[in-house]
Amino acid sequence: MRNLAQQIYGNQLTEYSKKQTQKQKNGYNSRLGWVFVSKDFTKETTKAVRTYGSLFNVSKDYTYFTPNTFYRNDLRRLSTLRWINAMSIDIDVKKSENEGMTLPDVQELITEAGLPMPSLIVQTPSKGFHVHWFLEQSKRASNKLNAHYSRIQTCMAEMLKGDVHAIGPERLFRLPTDENTVFHSQERVSFDDLCEWFQLVQEQDQQDVHTYKKGFCKGYESLLQHPAVQKILEGVHEGQRDTACYTLALAYKAAGYDEKTAETYLHNWNQENTPQMRQIEVKRKVKSAYNGRFHAPSAKKIRELSGMLFSYVIWEEAKPREERTYSHIEEWEGDVLAFIRAQGGQVSGSQRDLAEQITSSVDAEKKIPYATFKKVIARLEEKEILSKKVSGKGRGASTELTIVDELKARRTQSNASKKENAYASKNNGLNSNTIKDTEVGGTALPLSTGSSLVLPKETLPPVILPTYSTRSKPAPIPGNVPSAFVSALYNRRFVDGRFIFRAWGKVQLAFKAFGLTYQSIAATDDYLHLAVDAVAVTVEKKGSMIAGDFQGDERFLKYLFGTMKGLFANYRSDQITQFVEEIEGLGDITLSHVGMELEDELKAARVIDRELLETKLAEIEREQSARQRRKHYHNHSAFDLNSSLNQFKLFMKTDD
Repeated sequence: MRNLAQQIYGNQLTEYSKKQTQKQKNGYNSRLGWVFVSKDFTKETTKAVRTYGSLFNVSKDYTYFTPNTFYRNDLRRLSTLRWINAMSIDIDVKKSENEGMTLPDVQELITEAGLPMPSLIVQTPSKGFHVHWFLEQSKRASNKLNAHYSRIQTCMAEMLKGDVHAIGPERLFRLPTDENTVFHSQERVSFDDLCEWFQLVQEQDQQDVHTYKKGFCKGYESLLQHPAVQKILEGVHEGQRDTACYTLALAYKAAGYDEKTAETYLHNWNQENTPQMRQIEVKRKVKSAYNGRFHAPSAKKIRELSGMLFSYVIWEEAKPREERTYSHIEEWEGDVLAFIRAQGGQVSGSQRDLAEQITSSVDAEKKIPYATFKKVIARLEEKEILSKKVSGKGRGASTELTIVDELKARRTQSNASKKENAYASKNNGLNSNTIKDTEVGGTALPLSTGSSLVLPKETLPPVILPTYSTRSKPAPIPGNVPSAFVSALYNRRFVDGRFIFRAWGKVQLAFKAFGLTYQSIAATDDYLHLAVDAVAVTVEKKGSMIAGDFQGDERFLKYLFGTMKGLFANYRSDQITQFVEEIEGLGDITLSHVGMELEDELKAARVIDRELLETKLAEIEREQSARQRRKHYHNHSAFDLNSSLNQFKLFMKTDD
């Protein structure tokens, strides 16, 4: 038990409680944390301990413990979490699907999920299992980390048939003993490895289910292949048979099967039911489904019968723009920008008058609806392409619209215009996207095989990127992608503009997952360096054109997206860790000043990384709260000491 506890908590607990004089002399250790133990999950039976000695003494009387530690001894909440030491999953065998589950079954599920070997498995009195993975290095808790921990924990619980409601790093688990420990190893896992596993699972899920991500199904033809429908096809119990038969008959009908074929399949399916339906009942359900007014099954019924997430939408291939309703807001964006550009980049007037002047580039008789016009303007404002200035009120109000980012405006209009896209695909010369980036670092420099070098902007010779690639249908190098990123790919012989643009799109999506705008990526050197590093890591794993081991566009781009997210997560975590170490050494006044500066930054119109600033501010508040508690404790201790001295002096005088 002692070795196991030390394996989990390390130096977060001490061997014995320090004397007050030692605390005053050596100061308070911000690494220490409180472990909560409990008898029955109630607040009255919960106790907090901070030493190994106390933990061992109470282990005989308590049943549950927290693998992760807290900075308060009176409140076990997510907000008071200090250190995350383990990833833990609760597998409840009371669920029907887990009935009879044994340790080998749990181990097989872990293997199938692609998870590393756990550090500890504890069996509960109800024959369930608590599975723990101890982290190589404890992670300091933060709002962002806690949220991602829960996402990974939920995914692991789903794959291991665990309790998806027992989620959160603050939860209690059964205290391990020699009797209930059924598996123990010295294996430890890094939190980064779990993050990478989670990312791979998401990518695999996306690849496996294709178009029914998060339970969605694409088209009627995919209904029968969806996992939820497949589960119903495995057979149902009494009380579900009639509904299931009718639902499946509608699924076969929607998928294009004739009535006779559907009936044959459902007779075979009926053999899996417990007990089976009468054959005449199966025939009636199929006939009712094919002769009735419903053309497809109810998504709600499929969810109820399978117990799985399910919904479906019918996606049709996009028709040519001339043949479909002119309703896509992106297309109207292109027409609005074209109208403003034709007026010299700035227009003014009432919004209704402006909307009356904008027509479709496909159908000159179709004007933009006023409501759509307002939505388009709001979207372009949010993208920082347009600026809007309103003067006056009511009917006399005048709106001035100005294009503030010509590069983005051209790109938006180009993407929305079929004619421009068609022209660009047939011509390899300069187009509206081939505009050289003049703000961020340098030009791609063609080097010898295997080289990867980007010189500083001021030292680069005037080498111009080639506009053509060596592929059969090459595309120009996109000029709106930062040159440093282009160089990282181009120097490894990724010279096709389409591929480079898609790769940059993956980088942008990765940063967007952390709440960062596209503009901040190109404007921040550290972010660009991370993007270049992500390219290097991805090339190492997924091959390059130079080495001839390239594994394909899709694999490369998916891995680039995951790598970019992982690198930035580590970058942000390092920043938070460094910040915490810095503020712990600051005085109270300086700490307050830093907090006020952060608050001022958050009030600014443009903030590069708002989540990082909010996390830093939360860490300052935690540090200030911890200092107040220490001062309060110190003052009470000093008061008790003075009271004792006064009583002693009074006693001595009385004795005299």
